[in-house]
Amino acid sequence: MGYSTIYNKTVLPNGIRIITEYLPGVRSISLGVWIWSGTRFEQENQCGIAHFLEHMVFKGTKSRNSFQIAQSIESLGGYINAFTGKELNCYFVRTLDEHLPVAVDVLGDILMASVFDPIEIEKEKGVVIEEIHGLEDNPADLANEFFSSLVWDAHPLGRPILGTTSTVESFNQKSLYHHLQNRYHNNQIYIIAAGQVDHSELVDLVSRQYDFPVKNNGVSAISSSAENRNRIQIKTTDHAQVQMCLGGIGLPYHDSRKYAMYILNTALGGGMTSRLFQKIREEAGLAYAVYSDVDFCIDTGLYCINAGADPHDISRVLEMIQNECNLFISDPVSDQELRDTKSQLIGSLYLSLEGTTNVMNRLARMEMYGDNYITVEEIVSGLEKVTAKDIQSLAEFIFIPEKLILTAVGPITADDLSL
Repeated sequence: MGYSTIYNKTVLPNGIRIITEYLPGVRSISLGVWIWSGTRFEQENQCGIAHFLEHMVFKGTKSRNSFQIAQSIESLGGYINAFTGKELNCYFVRTLDEHLPVAVDVLGDILMASVFDPIEIEKEKGVVIEEIHGLEDNPADLANEFFSSLVWDAHPLGRPILGTTSTVESFNQKSLYHHLQNRYHNNQIYIIAAGQVDHSELVDLVSRQYDFPVKNNGVSAISSSAENRNRIQIKTTDHAQVQMCLGGIGLPYHDSRKYAMYILNTALGGGMTSRLFQKIREEAGLAYAVYSDVDFCIDTGLYCINAGADPHDISRVLEMIQNECNLFISDPVSDQELRDTKSQLIGSLYLSLEGTTNVMNRLARMEMYGDNYITVEEIVSGLEKVTAKDIQSLAEFIFIPEKLILTAVGPITADDLSL
């Protein structure tokens, strides 16, 4: 199975990195400006500032108001958006190849010429606070928020990306400019593009417009090695279901066991053929949604198993999840399951590469976390090399009963669930 693309990387004299992957046979380009900026790098009293700034750059620049920012891209049939994560911010546009100059100009404008009008700041505070309230009204989201907080304990990674009502209310023009100047530096900016992109043209466009402050604070961050103290958090609500998260600390991005982690996660809860789906939904009929997921950070990681069930069944669901985790320790995966899971992951990988936005996201994380380009063939090779013993050893490492974290939101009390 072949995957033919052209990869290019240029580091400008000012330190900004420009990385492209040319994809033949498409007309679109996905262009993103990626920055080392997220929850991890925030002070406690500024929790949520990275996310709030992400909102505010769309509210007006020296040359465009909020409508004109959106119109510049949407009138061309394109799409503009942004997101904030635990460690990264991304501002991106998807458009036709012929409109690359406009995309570069608009993204540069919002990131370097936003005015942060105090009136707009006050209005947007209400929007973000409503976003926080929406999360608090969603038991699945709330269980995941509690889970991150328990896993990371007092570390900034455990704080909410959206911030809190009190921190959001405290933001002002000065705090936004301070965060922009503190995190948005040339050596922390990555311009990533995938699709029908001319690398030389993009380099020329960025060189003529993009120039952020220069600081040498890199991506150093607070250590994430602190041990969590509390292992269970239950929030009693009057929802019909209980939403539950079970898991703990996983692997960092550079860990050599990452490919084994992908396979373990997929076999456990990565689709309709996964063990959790088959046992808990298909055979027992106890849950509509049950799945697992993994996340990789600079120097740590997280794995989480999610399930929603009737309060009378949630204890049994928890027991079944723990049993499936233990089976990975006691019984090596069969040759058939290992082959099928690898095939599932490899097929999903190739399918994902048919979309320019997916390719851009993949390219960004490789460059930012690894400072290198990993071919699809190398990823496939890494997956193919994983053995049943590798998965069993990894399960022994992460499914340690004394380190499991459990959170639940719904019509139960702390006495109804235990580890």
